[in-house]
Amino acid sequence: MRRFPLRTLLLMALALVAFVRLYFITHNAGRRAEHPTTTQAQPVEGGKPGASPGVQACRTLDRTLEGVVRAPSDPTAFTKARQQLDACPEPPARACELGAALDARSPFSGGTTPLRELLDALCQRCPAGTNPCASQVVRTVMAMNLGGKGDPAALLWNLERAGPGTATACAEVVRSLLTPAALATEELPPGKREALGQLAPVCARAGQLPASVLHAAVVEGDVPALARLVQAKPAGESSVLKPKRTVGAQGGEKAFDGQEATGVELTATPQSENWVKEGALSAVFESPVPRLTALRVRARGPGSLRAVVRTEENLGLSDPDTNTSFVLPVACRFRGTGQWETCALPVPLVDVEALSVFPEKDTLTLNEVEARGTR
Repeated sequence: MRRFPLRTLLLMALALVAFVRLYFITHNAGRRAEHPTTTQAQPVEGGKPGASPGVQACRTLDRTLEGVVRAPSDPTAFTKARQQLDACPEPPARACELGAALDARSPFSGGTTPLRELLDALCQRCPAGTNPCASQVVRTVMAMNLGGKGDPAALLWNLERAGPGTATACAEVVRSLLTPAALATEELPPGKREALGQLAPVCARAGQLPASVLHAAVVEGDVPALARLVQAKPAGESSVLKPKRTVGAQGGEKAFDGQEATGVELTATPQSENWVKEGALSAVFESPVPRLTALRVRARGPGSLRAVVRTEENLGLSDPDTNTSFVLPVACRFRGTGQWETCALPVPLVDVEALSVFPEKDTLTLNEVEARGTR
């Protein structure tokens, strides 16, 4: 066997190491070229790396809409704005705020225009807090509370397009229009009645009408069209409902004891600070009755029965003693002939806390009240 000098062996070893190192360097470089790392910025059309076309559209939408507001008759500005709006899933707050300017430059009375179409699309994308159509409904309904007038057709147009702001708009409809319609103590003006009749179906389809308030408003009867919005449910087996206690005139329990021969004398003069809720006599149930379906009264002298219907979210009147809220529809009007008089409710009353008696003349003798419902 041939032997190499030590120097020759060292040179051969160094050459081998250099070859191996060069191989790994060139091999890894090739792999990096074929498979770039995820941290490398990729060029994106529109300028800024990593931004999708939708994000880019949202970033510049407010400036584009301002251009439309400045030049409402410029078709190029409208086309650009519509393209950006279609690409933007949720417009920024400033863009949504410009909805009021679009409405001012293309009012509802002017019919369908390109700007009105732009407002339509904007409303259906803007979130609840900045939705221009929802805000318009809220402002108009609140103004009607102060004696202002609102165009029911314009209100309906805005509510139907409120998109994510529908719940906010309907909350004001419930508070300012539906709740007063469920109170015997208030008379809803004609303008509010018309507006409620137009707007309530939209809120009903969105599931935004509280059943207790809606049923009470139907029983009060100011807006007959509301009855169509009540969903029919199986009646169930009803029974006579016994109150836990009575408040007001002494001996009031005799009017709910099931004995026609007994009764209590009531006066129309307010006897307490809580007269609006309790009247001359109030029969309080242990817990709110889920469904009150029918009433019978035997009395001498005319009067009415008002149902105290428990509500949530501070809707209606407030009782500071119980820290609860309620609406108060008239559930039964009776002539007081001394015979049984039946009051058929058009729809069941929901969550009835009490029944209160209000004489229409100086005095009446209440012999018996029979309330039927389901627990």
